[in-house]
Amino acid sequence: MPDTPDSQDFCTRLSVEETGGLATLQFRHPPGSFSLTPASRIAMRTIGEQQHLLTGWGLDWGSGSGCLAIAAAKIPTVDQVIGLDISRYNVMAARQNALLNGVADKVAFLLSDSYRPLAAADRAQLAALLGRTNFIVANPPPSEGNDGFGYRRIVLAGARDFLRRGGLLFLNVSCQYGRQRVTNLVREIPGFIYDGLLASTDWVPFDLQRPDLRHGLASYAAEEERGGLQYAFRLYPGSAAVADARQAWAHFLVTGLSPLTRWQTHLFRYVGQEAVANRPWLA
Repeated sequence: MPDTPDSQDFCTRLSVEETGGLATLQFRHPPGSFSLTPASRIAMRTIGEQQHLLTGWGLDWGSGSGCLAIAAAKIPTVDQVIGLDISRYNVMAARQNALLNGVADKVAFLLSDSYRPLAAADRAQLAALLGRTNFIVANPPPSEGNDGFGYRRIVLAGARDFLRRGGLLFLNVSCQYGRQRVTNLVREIPGFIYDGLLASTDWVPFDLQRPDLRHGLASYAAEEERGGLQYAFRLYPGSAAVADARQAWAHFLVTGLSPLTRWQTHLFRYVGQEAVANRPWLA
């Protein structure tokens, strides 16, 4: 899910436990940039807990204030991480946070529309990673005008140009999207195999006091009305009953209570489009 803009400059401090054993990290959030959400926190923890999987060169798609790229840069076997973000405020904040956490020599943050940096020099820098990237980390926001999953499809589609064979993608997908959307990704975008769930929170509120999440749930309900795949929430702690987005939205309107979700990070491995074509059971 997307991080949310702050109205004042403040700092978030994460303990070694919260970063999966990497280090104590601090992140400043100047006005106009994005702060850490439960989604970004589980992504950082996953990077730390799974650091044995990450080496060499990496990309952080939609890097925000830089937390995922900076966490990955703390891994000794990681050489360099490039963060890509469409917001100038985020890029400036991420560069400051790299200095704050002592990894400015291992990260670069580029103003970029998805995988296309806006400056010619930055495009040349990113082009050097084509086919050479060892890993990509991404915590995409929901997309507008569809099922909310569009940016995740964009992440996978573009990743095929950058990842080397065997390269890894750590992709945040909170569980309200439903398992079918996750597994459908490797069919919609050939070249990947799905290697499963890396990390998950417990069931926690999908906080509808946040305007972006409230808008998201209303959009999910509209997608179901259009005949799209259902979403999957829980309405009460301890309940095993699944509620779709329309039920969760109606429940909120009556009770004012947020439904529950789990923030999660999933693993995809790039094997090449030819490999999938020759071995269709991989898809």
